[in-house]
Amino acid sequence: MLLNHPQRSAPIAIYDSGVGGLAITRTLKAFLPQERIHYIGDTKNLPYGQKTATALCGYIKQVVNFCLNKHYKLLVLACHTAAAAAVSFVPSYLKSIGRKIDMINVIDPVVTYITTASTYHHIGLIGTPYTVTHGSYTERLQAAGITLSALATPLLAPMVEAYFDHGKIDNILLHNYLDQLPCQNIDALVSACTHYIFLEKAFKSFFKDHYQRDIAIIDAAQLTALAVKAFLNAHNLLNHTAQKLPDCFMATALTPAFKNASKQLFGAIPIEIDLEPYAT
Repeated sequence: MLLNHPQRSAPIAIYDSGVGGLAITRTLKAFLPQERIHYIGDTKNLPYGQKTATALCGYIKQVVNFCLNKHYKLLVLACHTAAAAAVSFVPSYLKSIGRKIDMINVIDPVVTYITTASTYHHIGLIGTPYTVTHGSYTERLQAAGITLSALATPLLAPMVEAYFDHGKIDNILLHNYLDQLPCQNIDALVSACTHYIFLEKAFKSFFKDHYQRDIAIIDAAQLTALAVKAFLNAHNLLNHTAQKLPDCFMATALTPAFKNASKQLFGAIPIEIDLEPYAT
């Protein structure tokens, strides 16, 4: 019988700027129902997409310090913008304070999948201005000989947040963005903002109606969940306890969108947290 080490039963932290990462949380729970999730939504500072690198690293530093204090067994950066900003910042910061926390970000599993699939030659990508200009995708895909057509779509993340506050999907706005991509030429679309996972049905309808073809949408939620499962398995960190402990959904501001999304997707009432004490 495999005994459950205390670290195995520790929660996994999932961090996003708002409701977007809840889509990854939902997929992760489907793959790993025995794992306990502590979700951190930095709703006070959303949207992240047009923030400076300095501001983003400040938010990330608070979250990392919070997670170190809580002794989570893994931190998942479910936000593409935060993941892009964290690439060089987090390792150097952890080294400077002599601490360690295992992390998986949403970008690496997507890039690995695309570059090893050998079926993609031209990728379309939509994301926040920061993600698009940072080059996290551009440099790595181009190095693998894959053409990338990237477009900043800054208004889509706020639209998804508004949707969970009883708003509507603005198809005119969405279509105006997608019309700027060479959709007739791309093999697949990367939704390089976790919020956009909630728009995938609308994306597929657009491609079908306007181009009479199905364009594959890279499933970042599934790829991230699989990466988490593989990491936990490889490091003997899968939770084997039979006791089901509740998940926890936290936000830096209890916006109506976050409260509604937590209730709709998980039947959970979120709590408000203050990350300011973890700034240093």
